[in-house]
Amino acid sequence: MLSYTVSLHHRVIYSLGDTHGRGREQISFVEDIRALNAKNTDEDIAFIQLGDLCDGFSFVIDGHTIDPESGDAFIDALCCEIHRIGNAIPKLGNILDGSVPLVNWHKHTADRDGDVVGTYPARDLIARRDLDEIIALYEACKSYETLDLFSSYQAKHPDSFHVILGNHDVDLLLGLSRYGRQQKYLLLGLLGFTPDQVIAHLTRGEGELHKKHPYLAWLYERPHLALSSDTIYMHGGPTTDLSNALLKSKHDGFNAWLAEIDEARNRGLGEPQFREHESFLSPDGANNDWTLFPERLTHFLDAANRRFAAVGHSPFLDFTKGTLIDLKLSTYGELFETPAQLPPDNRLVKHDTNLKRGGQLWICKHEVGSNDWFGIDRSLRQTPLRSKTPGPPDIRP
Repeated sequence: MLSYTVSLHHRVIYSLGDTHGRGREQISFVEDIRALNAKNTDEDIAFIQLGDLCDGFSFVIDGHTIDPESGDAFIDALCCEIHRIGNAIPKLGNILDGSVPLVNWHKHTADRDGDVVGTYPARDLIARRDLDEIIALYEACKSYETLDLFSSYQAKHPDSFHVILGNHDVDLLLGLSRYGRQQKYLLLGLLGFTPDQVIAHLTRGEGELHKKHPYLAWLYERPHLALSSDTIYMHGGPTTDLSNALLKSKHDGFNAWLAEIDEARNRGLGEPQFREHESFLSPDGANNDWTLFPERLTHFLDAANRRFAAVGHSPFLDFTKGTLIDLKLSTYGELFETPAQLPPDNRLVKHDTNLKRGGQLWICKHEVGSNDWFGIDRSLRQTPLRSKTPGPPDIRP
């Protein structure tokens, strides 16, 4: 049976939050950190990326945010980025310039068979300059580029660069998707699937497309956990039910859980262990709020005999679920867009810095065996991770 848990034996581990289509920026960041560690070997350092490669809606190009309210200038900027990605990846560029029909979808309906409104070559979509279509094609190209870069980079550094499976990755692989449906239609077309294959996958979950394309096969094979001697790296975190079960079963229960999720992965991602809002990939149902129930992490980590849980998935872990979160208020934006060590006892290390909404790039650094975690920003400035601010403001209406 294949195992989807990676064991890390490195001295220093660098970790990155959710990508959401900004793979080129993250790989460039990783390369800069590698340059700082030029005297070290791949046995000394490792990089962990915590999942969610696709489904972004940030408009950041070369580190600069472009304004969706700028009309034609905004569309021009997205089209230039689409063209740049196509030039960088010839196989993609041929589809962008050619006559391959892509499924174009606009509005989600209760009847998923009614999603599709037509098929057009990418060049026709670009020529139409419809804002929604250009945005979706831009996002699809960014996701394609991320899959291309990450899969090749991981092959180049198989023992020191690991990508963890995220819930958005499962969403793409399973079809019947909840997120970014328009960009997924286009992404699968850009990957070379026919309109019939794309429609069957995204409306009926049919076709097992991960068996028919190397990028999707690579994504399907990503591990769901990485373990060092003191940290669990994962996309989401324990559910309440898992935490309660481990409180009783301790370390034996944790080992049994690892075997259980490996067995489920070998059966396929449609198993209940990976269900949206009910699994360790996305433990954010109505009753799963770490701000209110930090003891969930204590039960989980004590059973695992680990000090820390390093997670992605949500930039909002400082806030009680259900509070009004205004992303435009700078008072709160810094909390969303910076990594942190959160309760219980700074054992929860938050990595998602809101890249899908234009957030800041960060890498976390941890020397195995120490209690210290550092954040490195894009200027390569290193600072200790912030902790939860005492008494966060109640921003409910």
